[in-house]
Amino acid sequence: MNKNNLLKNLKKDIYCRVKASKIHGIGVFAIKDIPKNTDPFKLTNNKIIKYNFKKITGQEIKKLDKEVAKMIQDYFAKEVNGDYYIPALGLNSLDISFYMNHSNKPNVKIIDSKLHDAVVFKTNKTIKKGTELFIDYSDYDNM
Repeated sequence: MNKNNLLKNLKKDIYCRVKASKIHGIGVFAIKDIPKNTDPFKLTNNKIIKYNFKKITGQEIKKLDKEVAKMIQDYFAKEVNGDYYIPALGLNSLDISFYMNHSNKPNVKIIDSKLHDAVVFKTNKTIKKGTELFIDYSDYDNM
């Protein structure tokens, strides 16, 4: 990757930032209008980060430092049985997409991750500057 690609990405492909949310703690917000069918988390080199997830049980979480356990509970959807799936690389590998809040009427969707070996997002509609981005957490169940 060269500096020109980085500058191009910074000018054209950076759409979001994390900030305080009225819905739940923090969320992901548009810093400029995002066109429909856009990946708001496009990387500079266009490569998709392939996350390998590991199951962490509720019992294992109870044995962790309380602040780390709280981060897992805040950042990841809890399975019905009380388990969580977190990146095998750990919490420090989180990208901005992990901070999207849930909505039953999301403005971001997951496209077929089986084709990409990773989670890839697209906007459902044009998202105006200042609007919070939402995903339906149940979409992760279909991956």
